[in-house]
Amino acid sequence: MILLTFSSFTHNEQEIVKLLAYHGPLVAAVDATSWQDYLGGVVQFHCENNRNHAVQIVGYDLTADIPYYIVRNSWGPSFGIDGYIHIAIGKNLCGLPEEISAVDVIL
Repeated sequence: MILLTFSSFTHNEQEIVKLLAYHGPLVAAVDATSWQDYLGGVVQFHCENNRNHAVQIVGYDLTADIPYYIVRNSWGPSFGIDGYIHIAIGKNLCGLPEEISAVDVIL
């Protein structure tokens, strides 16, 4: 059996960090409109909440000057940082915390 979980963490992004730590990668619906020119760094501004793309949140870095999620994009390794984008934690950027999904396989 496959169990899908859908949740919003708009005002509680620390729960996303906990889910990543104890569950593993998560799927998120995001607004990727402003990502076309992303080359690196941490996205901190100018990201809307009109979800139009799905990505996988694979990790995070809480020790960085600006704590961020590590997000795997589907646009290939030439996008961003070898196919990944870093998005600041705690700012509800790109709509990332609004629609989080996890998959559990129960045998």
